[in-house]
Amino acid sequence: MAEIDPLLARQLRRLGLEDLDAPPDKETWHKVVARISEHYRHVADDRSLLTRSLDLSTNEMGALHRQLLAERDRLRSVVVAIGDALTIFHDAASSQVEPSRPIEVGSTISTAKRRFASKLGELFSLSSAAPGGATQAAPGSATQDAAGASGSDEAINEVRVQLVALGDRLVQLLYDTAEKASLKKQLEVARAVQQMLVPSEDVIDRPSLRLASHFQPAAECGGDWWTFHDLPDGRLLTVVGDVTGHGISSAIITGAAKAACDVVRTFAREAISPAQLLRVMNCSIFEAGQQKFLMTCAACIFDPGAGSLTLANAGHPFPYLVRNNAIRQLAAQGEPLGAASSAEYTSSTIALEGGDALLWFTDGVTECENESSEQFSEKRLRSLFQSVAACPPEEARDAIVEAVSRFRGERALDDDVTLVVARVS
Repeated sequence: MAEIDPLLARQLRRLGLEDLDAPPDKETWHKVVARISEHYRHVADDRSLLTRSLDLSTNEMGALHRQLLAERDRLRSVVVAIGDALTIFHDAASSQVEPSRPIEVGSTISTAKRRFASKLGELFSLSSAAPGGATQAAPGSATQDAAGASGSDEAINEVRVQLVALGDRLVQLLYDTAEKASLKKQLEVARAVQQMLVPSEDVIDRPSLRLASHFQPAAECGGDWWTFHDLPDGRLLTVVGDVTGHGISSAIITGAAKAACDVVRTFAREAISPAQLLRVMNCSIFEAGQQKFLMTCAACIFDPGAGSLTLANAGHPFPYLVRNNAIRQLAAQGEPLGAASSAEYTSSTIALEGGDALLWFTDGVTECENESSEQFSEKRLRSLFQSVAACPPEEARDAIVEAVSRFRGERALDDDVTLVVARVS
């Protein structure tokens, strides 16, 4: 007899069939048949339950799959709409040849908003027409369908709010871009004017005197300026000024100062003096700046025939003089230009000798900061100039500029930098 399954053997023993070679009696046989029939019913019920479970799972997975496809299409339409909107506003911004014209900018922005609204309409049409959407999560359940529809509507409304907010931000960005472009154009014009206030020559060679200069604004246009003019009898006028702040307003004040300087130089000629020059410039800056802008200024006249330097100062850092490797400041007192309508300035004269070196500078040099917020300081500048004073002016200038740049490192300039180096021969 073939080996019997252990489970079947255990069931037969429970029915009293220990000896399988002997046939059972009628009652026992009926119990065996009943037990086998019951087992078959259990197997059939389990199979039916498993089949229903598999069918239900298959339907739910299918519904989830359709829901994911619908959400994918919905998100894809959102991404496409956002991309189209960005393209619309990018085209509107980049199409402005003259962004400073507000009428054209407004017209372009209005067109962009209309096209953007049209794209939003397309998006929501696609979302509402999406087959099934999130409502197919549980087929046949009205409650769950309504909940899914409500969630979908909330999501669409959220997208609508976000996209409209995006459109408003992009519109504001267009206006800001147009305004900045207009301001940049004005700054470029002001910078061009500012450059005309500074000599184009970086080295000026005159009998008995050689000068080298450096000018670097901290912004598009700065508040520093300097100039020189040849006067009768071989004399040379130099003026170095620094307006508070930098930018368009400061550039306008420097223009007023330069104009006043030119007027005095033209009409006074032989009679011009540094003190007289500062008095006229003070009146001009007081009227133009209305006490909102001040200017420090150092005016000097070099007279090679007399071997002298006459200077007057309006609150500007004192120039340095190096003679025989000894350095000192050329001190002269005076209020900054524009502080009061009537300010008095006095001129003082010093004798110069061959080999003397002079340095005029603005506070942008000494107050230049490194990445640790440490200032370059007058102490460093004084020591550096003393060490390079015997060099030609352009070499001494380059050494100072390089030292300041190396000290500053990657930090941007906080103020304009101007320096003028001179050497008497």
